[in-house]
Amino acid sequence: MSEAPGVDQIASLFKPTRTVWAIRAIVATVIGIIRIVQGFVDKELNGGGRAVNFIIGALILAGGVIVIRNPFETAVFIVLLIGIGWIFEGVATLIDTARSNGAGLSAVIAILIALAGVLVILFADGVTLAYAIFFGISLLVVGVLDLVLLFTVGCHLAKAKA
Repeated sequence: MSEAPGVDQIASLFKPTRTVWAIRAIVATVIGIIRIVQGFVDKELNGGGRAVNFIIGALILAGGVIVIRNPFETAVFIVLLIGIGWIFEGVATLIDTARSNGAGLSAVIAILIALAGVLVILFADGVTLAYAIFFGISLLVVGVLDLVLLFTVGCHLAKAKA
């Protein structure tokens, strides 16, 4: 008896790196929708700010939908999308800083964000590997901390009962 189509793909979601990409796809989709809505509704933003929010939201939403449809072939696309988003974010922050006569530190941060976006795009393959390693290490650290917390709480409960 053969398995139903797609069982291998569903089973592969339980591998940590693929699970991380699937979660990121869902989060990206939600963030994209929020940015688009914010571009339409936020009364504090001027026309340019609304347009930037809408464009960033549309890009993030498109990336999220693409990853949901093809979760295993789009890791580099996600990294490129992050780079493009950082470039837009840096430019938008720089424009907001200039309009509001903001501090020089805000301008430096805006330039660094945009520069980071350019570097992410230029070194997409290495950044993709770095993200995978970072998420793997993060999951290990969280798992170890959860175990420590579990045993610590267990010891305190045992002492409290005694």
